[in-house]
Amino acid sequence: MNHAFALDERAPGYHDDHTAQPLLRDVLADAVNNRLLFPSAADLRGFSRHQHKNQLQFSVQTAAGAFFIKCQELAYLPRFAAEQECLLRMMATQTIAACAPLALGSVKQPDIQPMAYLILQHIPLAVHGDWFSAGQQLAQMHHHTTDKGYGFERMTWCGETAQDNRWQESWREFFIGQRLQPLLTQLLERGIRLAHSQKALQRASEILACHQPDASLLHGDLWSGNIGFNPDKQLSYPVLFDPASYYGDAETDLAMTELFGRFPKKFYDGYESINPLSANYEKRRPVYQLYHLLNHALLFGGSYIPQAEALMAKL
Repeated sequence: MNHAFALDERAPGYHDDHTAQPLLRDVLADAVNNRLLFPSAADLRGFSRHQHKNQLQFSVQTAAGAFFIKCQELAYLPRFAAEQECLLRMMATQTIAACAPLALGSVKQPDIQPMAYLILQHIPLAVHGDWFSAGQQLAQMHHHTTDKGYGFERMTWCGETAQDNRWQESWREFFIGQRLQPLLTQLLERGIRLAHSQKALQRASEILACHQPDASLLHGDLWSGNIGFNPDKQLSYPVLFDPASYYGDAETDLAMTELFGRFPKKFYDGYESINPLSANYEKRRPVYQLYHLLNHALLFGGSYIPQAEALMAKL
C-alpha cells in the first residue's frame, strides 16, 4: 500500500525484524486457528515492514499468498473492527474495489504487550490510473443510501479522532453537532481557542439550513493517500482503503478530495457523468473541508491551526 509511514513508538518490542517475525507468525497462526485463513497461511515465507506513525504495518508473503497486516496495542481492536466494517460496507455495494479485510483478532506473546491485528488483502497499488473510472465508481457508491438518517451503526475513526455516528434525522444537526462542534470542544480542552469559531458555526448552520441530502455511504477520509490503482495494465482499477465511513452528504467526500490539492480533472468528470454536483456545492464545500482542517489542527497542530482559522474567517 502506498502510504507514507513512520513507526509507532508506543508499540515497544516490535521495532526490529527479530521481534517482528514472531509477532507475524503468531498473528497468522491465530487467524488460521480461528479458521479465518487457509492453513497454509501460517507458513510465513517473508515480510517487509512499512512505516506508519501509529501502527506496525507489514506486507507478508506466505504459502497461501500475500497479505497486508496492521498491528497495534490491544486498545485499538475496536478501531480495527470499525475499519473492517467500513471496508465490508463499501465492498457490499459492488461499485468500487476496497482492500478486503480477511481476519481480525489479537495475540499475546510472553513479556510483550498484547497486540490487536487486522489482516487485509494485499493489492499492489500505483498512484496513477483510470481517474475517470474512479470518479464514476465513487458516484455509484454514493447512490447506496439508507433511510435510517445520517450516521452509522458504530463509532468510526478519522485518523485518531473518534466520530460520533449516532443516527440523526437532520443533516445540519448531524454535521454541526457531531462533526464540527466536538472538534472545537476538543481543541478548547487542549487550550487551543480558534479565532472566528463561533461565527463559523453560525455560518455553517445557515449554509446547511434546509439542506437534506440523500444519506449516501461515504468513504469519509478521501484524500490522495487513501486511494490507489492496481497497476496491472490488463485489469487496472481504483482501490479505496483506510475509510472512516458513515452515511451522509456525498459532497463531503468530494470536498475532501479538493482540500489538499485536487484529484485529477478526469476524476471529477467521471463523477459528474454519474452524479452531477449541485450548483450550491461550492457554498457548502468550505463547511465540509472545515471538519478535516479542524481534525488536522487537533491531531497535528502547527500550520493547520491558522489554516482552519483562515477558512472560518471566510465562511
